[in-house]
Amino acid sequence: MVDFLLSTTPEQPISAPLESALNSIRNQLREGQRQMADWEGGELAVSAVPGSGKSTGMAGAAAIAIAKNRLHTYHQLVVVTFTRSAAASLKSKIRRHLQTLGLPSTGFVVHTLHGLALQIATRHPELSTLSLDALTLISPNRSHQLLRQSVEYWANSHPRLYQRLLEGNQSDGEETERLRRQGVLRTEVLPHLAYTAIHEAKSSGLLPSDLLEVAQIQESETLGEDYPILRMAAGLYETYQQQLRSRSLIDYDDMILGALRVLEDVGARRLWQNQVFAVFEDEAQDSSPLQAKLLEILAQQDCDSVGAGLKPAPTGDGNGDKPTINLMRVGDPNQAINSTFTPADPIYFRQFCDRQRTQNQLIALDCAGRSSPIILDAANFMLQWVNRHIQNHSRSVGAGFKPAPTKPPPTKTPPKKTPPKKKPQTQNQQQNKNQTPPKPPTPAKPTPPRKTF
Repeated sequence: MVDFLLSTTPEQPISAPLESALNSIRNQLREGQRQMADWEGGELAVSAVPGSGKSTGMAGAAAIAIAKNRLHTYHQLVVVTFTRSAAASLKSKIRRHLQTLGLPSTGFVVHTLHGLALQIATRHPELSTLSLDALTLISPNRSHQLLRQSVEYWANSHPRLYQRLLEGNQSDGEETERLRRQGVLRTEVLPHLAYTAIHEAKSSGLLPSDLLEVAQIQESETLGEDYPILRMAAGLYETYQQQLRSRSLIDYDDMILGALRVLEDVGARRLWQNQVFAVFEDEAQDSSPLQAKLLEILAQQDCDSVGAGLKPAPTGDGNGDKPTINLMRVGDPNQAINSTFTPADPIYFRQFCDRQRTQNQLIALDCAGRSSPIILDAANFMLQWVNRHIQNHSRSVGAGFKPAPTKPPPTKTPPKKTPPKKKPQTQNQQQNKNQTPPKPPTPAKPTPPRKTF
């Protein structure tokens, strides 16, 4: 191992031994991974299929960036991923590269996205209004006690609206039917509505009052509804937030919102941006627009030009002046792994990839080495079918999808059977033989195979 503990500044050229060691790391990578290692700044999108070696490429790119830019404790590369296991794996890979280079492991940090947000929020409790000394983190699902209690409180405080739901369009007035509807409403329908509305609204930076305003606009345009769903959702959201505050609880969405409140402050934003050289994000398809906005703010190099705000990351093709953003986002544009319990949607990462493609800043890692050919063929067939179906549907309403034409199955000729040997007939069999046997049914003509075009 060669010791490359450097005391030079980033503007000075790196030494020949270090250059050789970095080339050695780069040469171990595949083509797409080498393009990641060649990153020198700005925004970069990496579209990576499962098993393409994106973590290996990110670790190599991180080590090379740390070495070339002489990163240290006070000016670091921030690596972000979604789960703690993935964070531990990435940290281990980067550390091994730095040990090979003889560099300390102080030039980078690895966080889960929510862990990074919580660190920002708790370092500035006066700005984020969050303090771990007085708050407890929860992760409510549809059956969580807090969510069910919020439903109960809302139903008791909105008796007329709840009664409308209970009676429905038709009601026979029987007590058993009323009890059945009440059970379904309180244990299934309303908890599901509350869970979905709260996560979607909070991940978009909407407050209960914002959701209520949207509901009022919708009701004015539709001249009222039998069941004002958005108004009920806003009420459930407000009740849920009141329950959190009264019990000193926070959820994962509160971490992101708290961190963004901190970064709205100019002084706090400069402090964090000066500590961050760049942000490398793994599993970017699992990030919501608000989470992506948090990373973009941290990765901005021009601190004075743009405020933080609470607007989600842009999804269009705006060409306005933007500050320099050192951000590499790596993900799979075809799936959001955690979309079953988060508001994640791969469409947001696809939009980021589309924007970077116009700037020639898109890398495709499309060579998977984790699965057998038959698995890859099946996955590609399904992906092509879904994309073709969506495209056909978007072109014309009612334009269905026609499956690929298939050949009719080959006609098999049955083998010839050898007639059995005749046995001596009994008297009863001889009498039956003399009787006229019934005529067999006339076989239907075979229908020729239909051609598909």
